Amino acid sequence: MSAELELCTGTVRQAGLVELIEVAGRAGFSAITTNPTQYAGAGADDATLRQMMADAGVRVTNIDGMGSVLPGIPVGAAIERYRDFHGRDVRRTFTTPEDAFYRTADALGGDSVNLVHFAGDPSTSEALLVDRLGEASARADAHGLRIALEFLPGTGIPDLVTAARLVRAVGAPNLRITLDCRHLVRSGGDADDVAAQAGLVGLLQMDDLFIDEPDGPDRLLPGHGDLPLVDMLTPVRRAHPELPVGIEVFNGDLYAMPALDAAMAAAASLRALVEACGG
Repeated sequence: MSAELELCTGTVRQAGLVELIEVAGRAGFSAITTNPTQYAGAGADDATLRQMMADAGVRVTNIDGMGSVLPGIPVGAAIERYRDFHGRDVRRTFTTPEDAFYRTADALGGDSVNLVHFAGDPSTSEALLVDRLGEASARADAHGLRIALEFLPGTGIPDLVTAARLVRAVGAPNLRITLDCRHLVRSGGDADDVAAQAGLVGLLQMDDLFIDEPDGPDRLLPGHGDLPLVDMLTPVRRAHPELPVGIEVFNGDLYAMPALDAAMAAAASLRALVEACGG
């Protein structure tokens, strides 16, 4: 089965939702991710947005960045330090209410929500995380949505193995894992870990880096670093050939480009990676 290419909104942060739909379609993507803030600021009603997507041959898949439902996240004044996180204001991760993600998905036809423990306390108990994940999965299921749990180094869900243990403990059929290659490597994981947990992956965020410089401020387009991305992607494609292959690259050079140029560069690098995995 040919892979469906998915443009994650963070890769073309300079684009609003209307432009994201347009440039994604022109660059050859058939899927995009978005977030409630981008949807609220689109400046178009739901019917118009859906028609734009139909005209562009693009669908919304994932609604990204729900960080308000898990325990141990920053609250109150502690949120302010995330006003400028590597050049991005990410405070909305903690403050956007859960219902906004469901409203966005309902309006645009999204099929999943990306759930993060971003900046979460690494000492948060797994038992409490299991309880909250179970509750969130049930609420998402009521909207016909899947939850994709993103692991992040330095949080209560620091690596792929922990995420897999939590997903299995919850046992909800709509709860899966987000695989971000940068987070995988920075947390000490590798392609063998992906192969072991490939059946639990429900969202792909492909990006690259140099292994000797894992903490660089910019992510790289696939093929521009030295990660074994083919070895990481292939077992997931084998387990879930229907899963869109997303690209999420936070990179200042991409943001300095016109949005269409950035989307075209992202598409070319992602297409080369997919072809190297057998299509």
